[in-house]
Amino acid sequence: MSSFAHSQVHYEVFARKTPSSSWALQMALENRDLAIKSAETLLVEKSFAAVMVSKETLDNNSGEYRSLTVFTKGAPEQKTKVKTVASVDSVCTAPQDLYTAVAREKISRLLEEWLKRNAVTPFELLHRPDLAERLEATGTELQHVVQKLAVPESQDTGQDLHELMRRWRALIDKAVTRLITDGRKKTFPDVVPSNWLGTIDKLSGHPEKAYILGGALAKVLGEDRRPAVKLEKLLLFATVLADNLDGREWAMHVIEAPVVEIFASRSSLSDVLGEEADLGTSLAIMTRMAAGREVDLVAKVDPQIARIIPPLKDVLEGYHNLILRDCLKTLAANISKRLMLELKGPRRLKPGDPEGEIEILRALAMCMTAAGKEESQRDDVKEAFTERSKMLVSSDFVASLTQNANTASEEIDKLIWLCENVAGAANKRQAARWLASAITSLKFEREIRNSNTPAPQRLQQLAQMQKKVLKAALSDADRDEIMAKLGHIGGQIAGDIHLIQQTLKAPVSPMNKLAMLLNFAAGNGAPLGPVSDQAKAEVMRLLRIPQIRDSLMGNPQALAALKPMMQAAGLAA
Repeated sequence: MSSFAHSQVHYEVFARKTPSSSWALQMALENRDLAIKSAETLLVEKSFAAVMVSKETLDNNSGEYRSLTVFTKGAPEQKTKVKTVASVDSVCTAPQDLYTAVAREKISRLLEEWLKRNAVTPFELLHRPDLAERLEATGTELQHVVQKLAVPESQDTGQDLHELMRRWRALIDKAVTRLITDGRKKTFPDVVPSNWLGTIDKLSGHPEKAYILGGALAKVLGEDRRPAVKLEKLLLFATVLADNLDGREWAMHVIEAPVVEIFASRSSLSDVLGEEADLGTSLAIMTRMAAGREVDLVAKVDPQIARIIPPLKDVLEGYHNLILRDCLKTLAANISKRLMLELKGPRRLKPGDPEGEIEILRALAMCMTAAGKEESQRDDVKEAFTERSKMLVSSDFVASLTQNANTASEEIDKLIWLCENVAGAANKRQAARWLASAITSLKFEREIRNSNTPAPQRLQQLAQMQKKVLKAALSDADRDEIMAKLGHIGGQIAGDIHLIQQTLKAPVSPMNKLAMLLNFAAGNGAPLGPVSDQAKAEVMRLLRIPQIRDSLMGNPQALAALKPMMQAAGLAA
């Protein structure tokens, strides 16, 4: 690795001889594409079982490299699971351990249905005595939780299953008893925005201050089942605290916990908006919340962004403002994480609206890429949109995108737009195949050659298609194939009307003839290909005529007007 001592980023290629053998470093390269290509070559030519490419990024603070796997291919790794006895009885050994973020996330998964039925979050369950009593009364719910905790732990560690079940049950019973007892002792104070800061200050020295303050907030949340109302109440307390945060940061962490859990629910945004939100709308809102500054900057360059990702209102705007003030860093991080997961998921962004889906995906890609402060974050965004693009080039999506096209030309315009907006080389290739299939179809050729539209307009239409194809960033082979076919059809249309010959015979000045021919040669008035080649040849022939050349040199204004077209046609430097 010493050859990369001064490089911030490089890529290491590993290989395994067999599925069960260890990874062995083969080479280190500075180019990502070259590293992946080299790995694939090793897999084929050297008969390795599997290959992997990792991205190594230098941390300037620690001087160490951070690794991120960017490519794997071949047989999956096979390892023999070794059962080991845990060095401690359990990850959670005391009721306080159930209040960590990791534990609350596990509670959310294990009690997902019960939490939904009661319209509460894990934070509320852990801080409301009435909920603890209700859960304890079910019996079977807790028993299922104990089993789901104990069985995998027993399999991983080899410990006795029944002993683990007894241990988990005892821990849960202890936590429930503690919460119910504290409720009866009125340990949790009543809070309103006016006494909120005073309550925080009174608890600041208490060893269980987060638990007690959480219980106070849970009492406030227990008055309503709707996520929107809960978020409004928490926003009031959070705003007061944000304006007087010095020395009270711990209290903001407490209030942030239920906010994160409420936003994690898919139904919360719909409740806040007052209508069922599709995934695209939800992701637009989350992007605006997590990356509002970047959205505004991108919108200045592309005004369409402001329409697709509009400013937030009411309670969402309130939380967005707190994120901008760096008061809710965990919420911002969780929203960004959920954005990535949803983009990689199977749900449609805009069911029944393929144009809207491409529009919002393009907007999200621009804003999230702008929000990536580190190269690793931008790589994660690229990976997420590449994964999402696989759906856009599926046969079902392409069929829905093109089904309302009235003509073959409209269908091709939609497919070019698709090519422009998908990410990933493989997805670009698939989109190009759909486009090439439509352009080479007999339907398109007949439509554009037999149309009642004047030939010059049809030629210009083909030229515009070519310009869009050039912007779509397709592979050289796909681009050249599509461009050549459009140029070939243009040549047929021009031949049908003897375009070049008619231009030369037109009763206009030589300068005007040059201008018309240069327009064709530059790919503006006709597509690049046979027509542009013929036009270039005629331009060169005319320029060899002494009278025309002298007339052109004696008219600086005419020369200046023609020069840009000559440059575009490759006839001038």
